[in-house]
Amino acid sequence: MDGIGVKLPYLEKGKLVGGRYRILRILGQGGMGIVYAVEDLRLDGMLRAMKVTVTKEGKGVFSEEANTLMRLRNPYLPLITDYFPPDSETGIEMLVMDYIEGDTIAAMMSRTFGGFTFPELIHIGLGLCSALNYLHSLPSAIIHRDLKPSNVMIDRKGHVKLIDFGISRRYKEGQLNDTMKLGTKGFAAPEQQQGKQSDVRTDIYGLGALLYYIASNGTVVPQHQTLIGKSPAINQLPHQIPASFRAVLDRMVQQLPEHRYQSMREVELELRAFSTQAPLTEEPRSWNTYTSQTKSPLVSVISLSPGAGATMLSITLALMLGRKGFSVTAAEYYNVPPEWLEILPSKSKREASEEEGITSFTERFIRRKEARNCINWLTINSHSLSDRQQDKQLFEQKLQQHGSAINIIDFSSQWMDTNAMQWLKESKHVVVIADPFISRWQVSQLQQLKKLQEELRISGGELHWIANKDVRFSGRREWLSLFPDRPIAAVPLLPQDAMLNALWSSKWVTDNTVLDYRLSRALLPVFELITHNICSNQ
Repeated sequence: MDGIGVKLPYLEKGKLVGGRYRILRILGQGGMGIVYAVEDLRLDGMLRAMKVTVTKEGKGVFSEEANTLMRLRNPYLPLITDYFPPDSETGIEMLVMDYIEGDTIAAMMSRTFGGFTFPELIHIGLGLCSALNYLHSLPSAIIHRDLKPSNVMIDRKGHVKLIDFGISRRYKEGQLNDTMKLGTKGFAAPEQQQGKQSDVRTDIYGLGALLYYIASNGTVVPQHQTLIGKSPAINQLPHQIPASFRAVLDRMVQQLPEHRYQSMREVELELRAFSTQAPLTEEPRSWNTYTSQTKSPLVSVISLSPGAGATMLSITLALMLGRKGFSVTAAEYYNVPPEWLEILPSKSKREASEEEGITSFTERFIRRKEARNCINWLTINSHSLSDRQQDKQLFEQKLQQHGSAINIIDFSSQWMDTNAMQWLKESKHVVVIADPFISRWQVSQLQQLKKLQEELRISGGELHWIANKDVRFSGRREWLSLFPDRPIAAVPLLPQDAMLNALWSSKWVTDNTVLDYRLSRALLPVFELITHNICSNQ
């Protein structure tokens, strides 16, 4: 049931809303509605978030604010892009906004990651100050009224986003009371709980309560503190929290609004002083470590030199995993010359055309699902050219939207650009494919991979080597000795006539019994490494 006593609607996966948005999955839900990940079919399948709620007696939760919210422009607020007013029959109301790739503070703190450092706490506080000061400074101020850990997100780059305007309201000059007592216990200001008029100082209390929660690693502000003066709980914060910051928090969470700061600008100035005393370093502990812990393990496959075989082994590995019952999303990196669409088995293409909800072949990115093997192929359509920045965004979004147990990206030899390197650093496994043609090996690339390996060890990832096109020749022992680390697998050089016969028959090499046996045996150590600790019960 939602906050107005009406059963919340559940929209089925694949349902098309407004002829534009296809439902993918539930992102979260609470008393005021359900948030879905949806695919925007008018923008090449770009991901959006859609909040759905049910209204009572035709009066929408978002109706009054929808037009205002759609005009909001602030880097710390999600962009509201579309709105569907309450349906006359079902009462369903929908708000569409930017999809944020990240996690809420609540989700991050529910996992063991050591808590936020003080500079990170200030970074979050300043971001929220900017968002709230912007809302409060509008001609008709918007009061958020529901600042809590589940309504603040940190994206993959560490940017702060204030979300969920479900109980926000315009400040009404001279009004003594709000229409309802709303807010979250432990974070709602006293005047909210008492049904009194809320104003900018209500959000100041909410921000103070949220920062206290983060600083204390999960404790809410006690409600029995005195009307004025320091709360004993403020002094019980961890020792790394400066006394001067505790004084700021104490003033923010005073019971009486007149005893708090009177504007968010005052709070921002106070917090900014701490950002200079304890600045966030240029490379803080990876925010991605926090926001990606619930994501599927990423396996990045790269070629040490062009033609080493990353594409062949990426597709083969995906087929092996799917055959064993693992759900896999296998992707061709958006910045490589398109190849997968033409070489993937035609059987996958036929099944894809019959699969409901698969994107059009006229898109640059084409999703195809091979249902039997639980494989989602993300390939590049060379016939559709688009902006590189948009390619990057679509690639990032579509890779995550299937929720597969394992993600595989084929970078081939295009792994050294900045965006690709960021993906490699976030990988659980980076698999480097090298062949016997050592004249194409570059010292600079080997040095770069050594540095990457060190960074992966810190973040919990690993780098592995595969010796591909292994065949008996006089220099084989010397070739293998040149690998920086012992290869975890040696894949034999496959008969070229058998490979060509398979590809020209619109099949894959694993459809050939002999080739499948040789590849499966050679890649078994890689398969076991990737699937370790992953449940195959999809």
